[in-house]
Amino acid sequence: MSVHEQFYDVSPVKAIDQNKWDLKLAEVQMQFQAGGFYTPLLEWREHTDAQTVWETEMIEGDTDAEEIPMTANYVDAEMPVDSRMRKWNVARYAGKVQMHESENYFQQWRFSSENGGSKDWRPLLRNSLGRNVIRKHEMLSRNVWMRGPKTFWTFAGDATSFNTIDATDKFQIDIIDAWNLRLGYTGNPVIPGDAAAAKVAYIPPGVRYDFLKSLPAADKSETSLWRDVQIYGSQQQILRGEIGTYRGVRFVEVPTDRYGMNPAVLYNHGAINKQYAVTQPIRQGDGAPDPESFAVDDIWYVGQKNVTHWIQLEDFAQGDFVVGDIVTIHTVKTNAYGVTGGVNPLDTTKIERRVVDVDYTNNRLSFDRPIMKNFTAGIIGASVTGAVEGTYYAFVTKGRHVGFILTLGSRGGVQGRVYKPIKFFEPKPIDDFESVWRATWNEIVGYNVADPHAFECHFCAVTLPKPGGIQAP
Repeated sequence: MSVHEQFYDVSPVKAIDQNKWDLKLAEVQMQFQAGGFYTPLLEWREHTDAQTVWETEMIEGDTDAEEIPMTANYVDAEMPVDSRMRKWNVARYAGKVQMHESENYFQQWRFSSENGGSKDWRPLLRNSLGRNVIRKHEMLSRNVWMRGPKTFWTFAGDATSFNTIDATDKFQIDIIDAWNLRLGYTGNPVIPGDAAAAKVAYIPPGVRYDFLKSLPAADKSETSLWRDVQIYGSQQQILRGEIGTYRGVRFVEVPTDRYGMNPAVLYNHGAINKQYAVTQPIRQGDGAPDPESFAVDDIWYVGQKNVTHWIQLEDFAQGDFVVGDIVTIHTVKTNAYGVTGGVNPLDTTKIERRVVDVDYTNNRLSFDRPIMKNFTAGIIGASVTGAVEGTYYAFVTKGRHVGFILTLGSRGGVQGRVYKPIKFFEPKPIDDFESVWRATWNEIVGYNVADPHAFECHFCAVTLPKPGGIQAP
């Protein structure tokens, strides 16, 4: 198996004895190999014990080198031992996708057994069902690194929290020397067969932009240390998204999804510009403009006709939101990262959307695509900007975007534990005419920080793309 294959072969499926695999797990493993960025960075193991396990490790005593008398028959002090423990937890996760009978991949699954054979799950697992599995694991595999101790976090410039990151705190190359000092070889290389002290940094596209823009202003000797992947890519295997290396650190650019969102950007997690509450429930399918009268980007007629084509906010002022803003819609607020009432990076229910229409008269926003989950439960509280106590359904935050750079010095920083592997359940119709079907899956796995010395979470201001230009931090 090549180095590239070894690296991307790591997943919660691979941790299971292959004798226990069925054809569905084999297909999912192929999807992890093809689409995983954060998932392969974990050390995945099968977890066959209790749901909570304490692992004990021996601590060897301190050694001295004192001489002893020539006539001594005993060593006065033995080297003692002690121990330390760490806890492995698991939790249950699940997913559900909805499909219409007219979709080709669903028909391939539905009619694959007409001649007496078993159902062919590959069409589902190569489309919405498989993508749901991968996206959920990628989200959890990214977030777990930020569950480590915040005392190990670093920030660009003079920032000390999400709240103090300002426009000048872009990625700076001097942090690379600090990585090489702090993240020296402490375990297995991140990439099989790579140099023991090699580092890998996962960055958003905006950090690449800011980094390469800064190189011409640097000392010529510093600039010459950058090696583009096109120079060495023919000499060694490279990772998906790898863009180059600098002072022993390999840089990998995390890809943006088809809607323009990047998992290495913490949207609106910095200092809050505006935050207003949602005053009416949001239901699945709401929030996109009326497809009969509005084309998103002059191309897309988005969503359905018989839904609410906006979300309703508290009264906001002219200019508080503008077309092109990326906002976060969330129900959880936190002060834990320096921002009062800020967005929680570990909140997996929050969503981001791009504003495509603003109604200042009626205090409404419309987005590039529908909101595909319900925000219908009342929340008692107040938004940061509106500041009126009441019952609301979500908060809409517009703030400074934060770049998240994950740098690994060795493997073993995070462990994934598989207690019960992914299990898929037969899709079933949910309507009278059996035209809409739902498929579900679940598993019991654990995401556990194992060694915070093996990696570093670095945060900075980040440049973002926007239609026709860039958005400076």
